[in-house]
Amino acid sequence: MSLPRLRVRKRRRLGPGGLTPGRLLPGLIAVALTVALATPSASERKAPVGKDGKARTTGTVAPRANVDIATVEFARAEQPIGVVSRRDDQTLYVIEKPGRIRAYRNGAFDPTPVLDIVERVDSANERGLLGLAFSPTARDLLYIDYTDTRGVVHVSEVPFDGRVADMSRERVLLKIPKPFNEHNAGTLSFDRNGLLYIAIGDGGSSGDPKGNAQRVDVLLGKILRIDPKPSANLPYSIPPENPFAGRGASSLGTVKAVKARPEIIAFGLRNPWRAAVDADTGDVWIPDVGESKVEEINRIPAGSNSAANFGWSLREGRQSFKGPRPKNAVDPVFDYPHADGRCSVVGGVVYRGSAIAALQGRYVFGDVCSGRVQVLDDPMPGRGRATDLGARVSYLTSFGVNPDGELIATSLEGGLYRLVPAAT
Repeated sequence: MSLPRLRVRKRRRLGPGGLTPGRLLPGLIAVALTVALATPSASERKAPVGKDGKARTTGTVAPRANVDIATVEFARAEQPIGVVSRRDDQTLYVIEKPGRIRAYRNGAFDPTPVLDIVERVDSANERGLLGLAFSPTARDLLYIDYTDTRGVVHVSEVPFDGRVADMSRERVLLKIPKPFNEHNAGTLSFDRNGLLYIAIGDGGSSGDPKGNAQRVDVLLGKILRIDPKPSANLPYSIPPENPFAGRGASSLGTVKAVKARPEIIAFGLRNPWRAAVDADTGDVWIPDVGESKVEEINRIPAGSNSAANFGWSLREGRQSFKGPRPKNAVDPVFDYPHADGRCSVVGGVVYRGSAIAALQGRYVFGDVCSGRVQVLDDPMPGRGRATDLGARVSYLTSFGVNPDGELIATSLEGGLYRLVPAAT
């Protein structure tokens, strides 16, 4: 397996099936289940520059936002990589990478898992049970994304009675083979209309050697949007507003004309780790883990009818990687270099809670290597600036919200944390 050009400085044991988001932590599963944390050297920490000497990233990080937050650990799980809540339900659902979904309610985990598919999941390297979403229109269904023991990504619908899911009645919507172990992404998210968004990585390996991200005839390196209801020809339906619904790809300026997959709404992505739909606005937030120099956060505004090309692998962030800027490429809202201990973006959520008023309506995210929790100040391409919220989460893997809309962060080391205003 080809790994990014990162220098290994130390090793830490994280337990079975250590994870690196996108590299998640940069490519780092080692022998005897030991994960090697790659720390860039001083020369590697410099921001990438062009011929004009100017940095090709737009992100700057101010010392602090106008609010500080703190982390409060409230539970521990096995390799938690996501938390999900649903309307009119006081349960917090925790995704464990080895293949379980656990319900946290009334201050404790239910002893019976909502779902346990450990035996059918390959959770080594970057694989595992990676996504969970609850339909806003069908209370008796949940949706999962997992990698089976053959390395095939499954997106499935599973009946749910409010306590346990019935995998004997699993209905597979998509099976997506992958050429390599890396870049699975795996986030699932519904919009308020009941359409399901699916984040799929480019399939690996280093540099996207198959060119999947720029191909619109394959599903790898994409954001997909489907209606889970079956159609005449598929186990799901294609929303008519999808950019490629009923037409081809000739308008994209791709290398050769191919029949575009109608599920695609965005392409040119490497590993969109923890993409999310803002249910209030319909905006889609897409962090994308970079190859070796740049991390980025992208956004599809609500109501956009064009297929967004975010540029990978022709470019990484705003700089060239394999070629020129693609025709009609969409610039990141925010991108930042591998500097100050940062190396791998962790996607977040738009905060809609009430406990931290200064964050209302703003996008909170982080970085797995630095553990820094940050907030984005401007959602427009080229104008993004991130400010530090003062909190750190070791081996940060995801953000979510509890049933009250308040922020939760997870760590691969097992911790689940509430993000709260810091004591003054």
